[in-house]
Amino acid sequence: MSRTLILALTVSFQLTSAVASIGRVRTSNYIYSRSFNALALGAVAADFAIKYFVTGRGDDLTMQIVFTHRADDLTGFLVFTVLTLRTLLILCVGWLDRSLLARRITCAVAFTVCLACTIAAQDIGVYPFRALALLPVIGIGIGCIGEASNEMVTRRRCILAMGCVMAIFAYESAAWGLMFKNLFSDAGASVYSMVKYRDPPLWAPFSRGQPPRKVV
Repeated sequence: MSRTLILALTVSFQLTSAVASIGRVRTSNYIYSRSFNALALGAVAADFAIKYFVTGRGDDLTMQIVFTHRADDLTGFLVFTVLTLRTLLILCVGWLDRSLLARRITCAVAFTVCLACTIAAQDIGVYPFRALALLPVIGIGIGCIGEASNEMVTRRRCILAMGCVMAIFAYESAAWGLMFKNLFSDAGASVYSMVKYRDPPLWAPFSRGQPPRKVV
């Protein structure tokens, strides 16, 4: 595969993720929002697949290695493939997101599978262990805590924290589409909602926030 084609595919996947993230935030339709999210996650998974299976990336210790399997790229590919499949499953089976119990079960299953993928990636890649590869599963764990909660204040805080953790992973792995998704549709949207609904500060954990002010 030529370098031009690889570059074109990488850029297209990253742009697709960014555009889908914008669409997810802009639409008020639940089906469209979930569909845009699935598209963004799938594009991120495809970007990591190219990094792992096609290009590889050497660092200061492996500059002479042309094709380097790195645990962070493999982790990104596996984890975001799992998240894409979970989102598609929720789209196809709507009741999975309608009850708190079903949502908690899907969160627990997704986190467990992602954790297993992260552990497996450490053994398959060239490197036996990379701390960076733990960031996605940490971010997913935080996000699952928020999604499994019935408190919107807690959910927004967890999504904000997840977006920040994932953004660090995206920066270190040069996944710019993922970084845009995390900062714009996750962290950015959470901050906007926090301001809109006047969420209490972190040192006021028992307050549930206030309704938005009406414009007279």
